[in-house]
Amino acid sequence: MSDNELAAMQARIVREAGRIVQAKGYAALSMRQLAAGLGLTAGALHRYFPTKQHVLLASCGAALDELTEALRRIEAGEPKPLRALERMMVADGDFALDDTDRFRVVLLDPDVGEIELPDTKALDGYRVLQGTVRQAQEAALLRPIPNHDIACILVGCVHGLVVMAITIREIDVSDIEPLVATAARATLRGLVPSDVEIEP
Repeated sequence: MSDNELAAMQARIVREAGRIVQAKGYAALSMRQLAAGLGLTAGALHRYFPTKQHVLLASCGAALDELTEALRRIEAGEPKPLRALERMMVADGDFALDDTDRFRVVLLDPDVGEIELPDTKALDGYRVLQGTVRQAQEAALLRPIPNHDIACILVGCVHGLVVMAITIREIDVSDIEPLVATAARATLRGLVPSDVEIEP
């Protein structure tokens, strides 16, 4: 099997694990059930991942890498820090909404949270956002609040809306993408000094 074929199969396994966890929770995920869903034997599945923890580590790591890359592209391509922060918040929302199964696996299932990811992988995307917050503060575009606190507020705003959209069926948030964009702009507006204008 070529490296590309191996990577494609591992990605397929990770996607199937996400669907199982979303439908039944982490406790319901087993290598046997995962193999059955993929049309493989349990022995064949173990050639790709030794345990279900390895499957979930791969899922979390790949997802976080993808988000970090999206944030880095914005950081590199958008010279205005406030505009970059707004775009990063929208990108975070788009990432979560693009695959809500993956979002659940990475961030919502408490058992998955017990899996230890390397610090750099778990925090790389957050550090990109925090660095952009620091740039905005150095340019006097944000209030003098600790940059960690501002970064947490920005992430929490987006993730709170996404969690509400995918877990509280009784609240109609069918237009969640524009709502995330509106919340991003409104949250930033509350964090800038009164004499700073956020460009349209």
